[in-house]
Formats: sequence, structure tokens, C-alpha cells
Amino acid sequence: MKYLENERLNTISSELSDVVLGDSHRIIQGRIEAYSMKRGGKDKKFAYALGQKYLAEMEDMQEELAATVERVARKRSNSDVSLSVSSFKRVKSAENTASVANDTSNNGDGTQPTDAVVQRRRSKSFDFTLESNNPKTTLGDFSELSTRRLMTDLILTLNSSFPDYDFSNVKPSQFQKVKVDVVRKNIYAKLSELASQQRNPNWLVELWMSLNEVIELKECDVYSFDFNEVEDALWSFHYFFVNKNLKRVVFFTCNELIDEEEIRSSSDEEQEERVRYYNSEAQLVDDFDWDPSDNVAGGMSFEVTMS
Repeated sequence: MKYLENERLNTISSELSDVVLGDSHRIIQGRIEAYSMKRGGKDKKFAYALGQKYLAEMEDMQEELAATVERVARKRSNSDVSLSVSSFKRVKSAENTASVANDTSNNGDGTQPTDAVVQRRRSKSFDFTLESNNPKTTLGDFSELSTRRLMTDLILTLNSSFPDYDFSNVKPSQFQKVKVDVVRKNIYAKLSELASQQRNPNWLVELWMSLNEVIELKECDVYSFDFNEVEDALWSFHYFFVNKNLKRVVFFTCNELIDEEEIRSSSDEEQEERVRYYNSEAQLVDDFDWDPSDNVAGGMSFEVTMS
């Protein structure tokens, strides 16, 4: 993945880096990075290796599923044979009893109850499906090339953004597709306190507009990633904005943490002070429909005033 230099995103990233919130010992750490989804030489080799790994896992999954189905079918067949032998014995016993009693009427004491028993026992069997062998994931159907490519692109982005980590073994379940508007509201809420410290009252709105200029949010699929980069973080989010038409992805990662060293070096009175944590919605004016899928009018812009 090729890193795309963008002056505005660099400025925002600097405003999100090592920022102390008010008089507290809480720090915001975040950055926004844009990458091209066009793969270079190393990326192609890595993507090919990942692709082969996924194909091997798919084959193993299919073989395991086939073996499981075969075992279930064998058990079911053996059960049917046992039931047939048992049914035959019961039928013969019923016929003998009827013959001794000289009862020529068929009142259901012969084959009819036996069929019912067979039916009841067979109803306990079921079609076996193993959830871990299901190719459908939170990213889509893994048997499709497009889904595997998406997974590879997200991993390549993570490897580029966090060079000290290896994300080769990340699972699809760690990604979740989310709506653009839900993401916007969460970012506004998490960064509202930081926004209140900015000179620009519309700092958050301009952040979102800058993001839109780079990635065209209306054309994006957005994915969240479950990753605890910092264990003691009060909160964190990691969002991928993927625009397949532009062949571009923007990665927005941010967390809030406690500065333990600053706390240890502070006075006893300061240590006793209660840490205030804000998670409220920003009071902003946003006049754009960021999620056209929720708008009956088909994605037309409209005015919304949050008071």
C-alpha cells in the first residue's frame, strides 16, 4: 500500500497527537492516513502469500466439512440398518402374536407403530453444519475473490500503519462493517472534549469535510477493527474508509489514555482529584447527509441543526 501525502490530513493528525485534555492526565493519540490500494512489488508478494494461505484454509475447511458430513451420514446409515433389523423383529413378533390370538384385523399393533417409532427416531437427526466452517464472514463470503482481496487490503493497510506489528493472522471476525453516519456520530462524541479546546468552533465538522475530500464518503464502505494497541486505553476506535472506485483507503485510528508517569510525578492532592471523562455529543451544525442509505430522498443533502 502506498502512503498518500495529504497536507490537511497531516495537520489534523498533528492536532490529534499527544494532546492533553484540560487539566486532566488524559491524552488523545490519533492520526488519519490515506493509502492507495494499488499494490507495489512487496505488497503483491505479500498479498499472493496471504491469498494462498486463505485458499489453503478454504480447502481444509471444505475437507473437514465433507469428512464431518460423511461421518454423520455413516452414523445415520448404521442407525437405519439397526432400526430396520429391530423393525423386522417387531413385525415378526406382532405377526406371531396375531396368529396365536387368531386376530385377523389390522388395528395398528403391527407395522404401524413400528413406522411411528422409526419416524420419531429419525426426527432426532439433523443436517450437520459447522459454524467455524462457514465461508460467510463479517467482511462477506470468503469463497469470493473480492472478499479475500478486501481482507488483504485491510491487512496491508494495518501493516503499513503499524510497522512494529504483524497482522498476518488477523481474523475476518475482527472487522465489522458499519454505517458512515454511525461512525461520524461516534467520532464526534469521542472527540467532543478535544474539539472544545480548539480555537475553531467547527473543528470537528472541518475534520469530517477534509476526510470527505480525500475519500468521497458517500462512495465508501466503512469497517471498524477490533485492536487494542494500548492496553490501558480508556477508549479507542480504528476505522477503514474504503473507496473501491478511487482505489483508496483512509485509516483513522485514535485512543484516549491516562498518562501514568505524569500521575506518579504529581502531588498527592492532584492524585486525589477525580478524573473527568466526557463522552457527550458535540453541539455542532452539520448540513450534509453522510449516509444516503438512510435517507428516503435518495441521499440529497438536507439541513440539520443540533442545539
